[in-house]
Amino acid sequence: MEKRLQKVLIDYGADESKISKDADYYLDLNLDILDLMDLAPKINNEFMIVIKNDEIMKMERISDTIHFLTKKSMFLFSQS
Repeated sequence: MEKRLQKVLIDYGADESKISKDADYYLDLNLDILDLMDLAPKINNEFMIVIKNDEIMKMERISDTIHFLTKKSMFLFSQS
């Protein structure tokens, strides 16, 4: 999951050398809230889930996104 998210971020233009699980979107990757909202549909497409704007706005670190995706995947898996 982490590698797939890393690929989405790299494709978006984030500096690969600064991407880590603990990287902060704002401080380390120099993204802003508009960038995150622009990334949401790309993450949605990659992981076949939906991240709402209010959810993406709460994510500050890559680890927050990984946690969200893991939780969402487990929920979807348990519903099938």
